[in-house]
Amino acid sequence: MGTTRDGTTDCVRTATIIGVEAKPVTVEVSFTNGLPGISIVGMPDTAVCEARLRVRAALRACGFDVPNVNILVNLAPSDIPKNGSGFDLPIALGILLATGQICAEDVAGRLCVGELSLDGSVRAVRGMLAYAQLARELGLGMLSALVEGGVPTASLKQHSCVRSLRDVCTGRYSEPQPSAVATGGAAKDYCDIAGNDMAKRALTIAAAGEHALMMIGPPGSGKTMLASRLPTIMAPLNEEERFAAAMIHSVAGLPYDSILGGQKPFRAPHHSATRAGLMGGGSPVVPGEVSLAHHGILFLDEISEFGSAILQLLRQPVESGCISLARARGTTVLPASFMLVAASNPCPCGYFGDPERSCGCTDAQIRKYQGRIGGPLLDRIDMVIDVWRSKPGEVLATGSGTSSAHMREQVVQAQEYARWRVAEQPDNPDTLAVVPRGVDGTQLSGEGARLLCACGLGQSERACFEEAAERLRLSGRGIMRALSVARTIADLEQSERVSTEHLLEALTFRADGRCGNGSN
Repeated sequence: MGTTRDGTTDCVRTATIIGVEAKPVTVEVSFTNGLPGISIVGMPDTAVCEARLRVRAALRACGFDVPNVNILVNLAPSDIPKNGSGFDLPIALGILLATGQICAEDVAGRLCVGELSLDGSVRAVRGMLAYAQLARELGLGMLSALVEGGVPTASLKQHSCVRSLRDVCTGRYSEPQPSAVATGGAAKDYCDIAGNDMAKRALTIAAAGEHALMMIGPPGSGKTMLASRLPTIMAPLNEEERFAAAMIHSVAGLPYDSILGGQKPFRAPHHSATRAGLMGGGSPVVPGEVSLAHHGILFLDEISEFGSAILQLLRQPVESGCISLARARGTTVLPASFMLVAASNPCPCGYFGDPERSCGCTDAQIRKYQGRIGGPLLDRIDMVIDVWRSKPGEVLATGSGTSSAHMREQVVQAQEYARWRVAEQPDNPDTLAVVPRGVDGTQLSGEGARLLCACGLGQSERACFEEAAERLRLSGRGIMRALSVARTIADLEQSERVSTEHLLEALTFRADGRCGNGSN
């Protein structure tokens, strides 16, 4: 809103993006003594400082009067950085309000965001979903550009779209377009891949429990094809997940129509990705690939080609579902709850363990290549499988393999059974007839206890599992992840208890799946 020539100040409400969230900002405009011009204070970045030129040109192009005085624009609070061109519209509205060219009712109770062209037209900016979420939380309406593709506005009090600054005076606002729910073009299907039945079984288990999975095999074995079709068997996103994932893509300036339609994000960064590109960063902070894969799949093809230091950064988001970026101005926490899927050759030439082609790599080269992933990250991967090349007859039978629809039905049924099982099971282990206890007889608690309760292991199953885990030298994390996979296998068979067969199948995925070293 602004200030009049007597020194009083009005305000226009807007916001700035920090991480993947919009933070409220108040635009104050005042006329002060000094040389004519527009001065902006309150930690603006270059794009915000340039607004003074765009705003002056846009106001004149639309026929408004620009006072020939010193116009001071304050962005409060002044202790947080302001970035982006979305401040153009609120600054222009503040000047119009301060000069009495529009009424306070025109902008009252609204969150104003938009970039101005020199002719006064209003453009949308990145992060419109984040601004809409903030307006919803504050109980405000929105005054912004007409967003192509639409913005979910179900909970907004009022959302008015302006095409030009002139619309504010005339009150001729456009209605927001309905949210797009397109799911994209023709989807890929697992029936295109003949053979690889063991790999498809592993992918079904991984999709049902959203377990981290790594596929190892020679070139041309179908690892990338198998991974690229994984979204076709995943259950659709719920309403909350859709908005959370779409908001991150909106902040990054990427399309999100398919996500609003329920499709899980699928991100496949190249192995040349930088640390900031993968984890997020920059000034201002921009979400990286791990955040763009939130509630979806992060596929690292040729994972051994990624830098070892970059791969180790994945340990935090894989474990906690978020990533913390510490900067001089504070720490930004970005959501990063994703399903990790990786593919790798077993050696530099790719043919180690291949029965049909000999490997020309030395033992030292093989160990160095396989060691790039690192034990700590590998320990956080639930399932490791070998993928072999299909026989020529199977390749020629393309189109007759197990379909995505069949695999998806199994995944959905397993997840529905798991939800029923959790609803029927008490949350507190103390209420159970059999309370899980450690090797020293002490009672267990927390997530480990809940997982053990969900498995319902008997004495014979527990003894078998302990013997196998000791033989495989599994860590504590590896033991719990193997139990989690076994619980998912039992859910696929709609079994209330985890049997020895379920445990043994899960343990095969914890073995060293590198080609030639045995596993499946």
